[in-house]
Amino acid sequence: MKYLRTNNYLGYIEGYYGNLLNWRDRNSIVLSLKQNNMNAYFYAPKEDLNHRFDWRKKYSKIWLNKFSHFCLNAKKNKIKIIVGVSPGADFNFSEIYQKEKSPKYDLNTLLDKCKILINYGADEIALLFDDIPNVFSKLSKFKNYNEGKSHGKLVKILSKKLNREIFVVPRIYADELISENSTYIDDLILELNGNSNLFYCGKFIVNQKFETDQKKIKCLFDKNKVIYWDNFYANDYCPNKIFLGPYPFDNMKKSLMFNLTGLINTDKLLIQIINNCLKNKNKIAEWEKTILKNQIPNSLIKIVDFFESPTFSFEKKIRKISIPKNIFKHLDFLLWKWKSPLSREWYNYLLMLKQDLEILSNNFNENRIMKLKTYPLQKLLLKRRT
Repeated sequence: MKYLRTNNYLGYIEGYYGNLLNWRDRNSIVLSLKQNNMNAYFYAPKEDLNHRFDWRKKYSKIWLNKFSHFCLNAKKNKIKIIVGVSPGADFNFSEIYQKEKSPKYDLNTLLDKCKILINYGADEIALLFDDIPNVFSKLSKFKNYNEGKSHGKLVKILSKKLNREIFVVPRIYADELISENSTYIDDLILELNGNSNLFYCGKFIVNQKFETDQKKIKCLFDKNKVIYWDNFYANDYCPNKIFLGPYPFDNMKKSLMFNLTGLINTDKLLIQIINNCLKNKNKIAEWEKTILKNQIPNSLIKIVDFFESPTFSFEKKIRKISIPKNIFKHLDFLLWKWKSPLSREWYNYLLMLKQDLEILSNNFNENRIMKLKTYPLQKLLLKRRT
């Protein structure tokens, strides 16, 4: 069942910290996207040095050839490739305000990099300004410039020189970050004048549904100029947890892309879960079908409350989870008897849950706590026992 308009984007974001896929894995994701009626892959990995930390550095010929094959494979499978460059942390924004004939070292470096990526197969280019320090107004060389306007101006210049629309991930990418710069979003959108697709997370960085209090974001969303960046399953900010439950969103008939985990088998499963839950109102039933179809033991369904969904910014109390009497039986089966690529990716999370439940039931001796927990947790847990 295909439910996207041709101008919508639905797909995968390789935009997490801590993991970096190889080209075989990326091609595997492309196939999974095709099989699940999706149409886009956003390449923006935080762990790729040439994407972010060393963005001025050119990709090697070997990398570019592999990237080219990846793009050809994506095109064959009707998957669009969006490629991101993240120059915001140290780009010299004074260059974009200088006279035309003034040196433009950073601008030309960025322009050349984008041209190469396009020549080797990228369908779209995105500029990312997310997760950079909130220091723009404190830098003496930029003190006369407006941050949101400067980011928008750079996008406009690049768009004109490349003769194409540029996608943007703003520094303020969720309402909960607005306090860092209350005018940033309005300044950015005013400068862009509706000529860019904007990635945005909504009210919070991690959500159960897409909503925002920003009027200009709402207006762009209604015009289908906002791509919702979804972090529901992302766990790079909480690496001791993993989220595997039903996907809560309904089909918005708008653009939606999801940032996942970087665990290849987990991400391919999550793509299936997302697809099936978007298409159907009975999300729990569709989730269970997907779990069992992938030969995952029923024991996971029995304990999914512990892995169902993230804790959201608006939550103030610990969720009440009913602990089944046979929880350890299910965990032991998943840990020791179930063997598969997924079981190997989930081993640490399952074992950690078992250990934490044993601590909760006071069934963990002090020596084991010292062996298995970090020093701060050793101090906290053992202090509570005295």
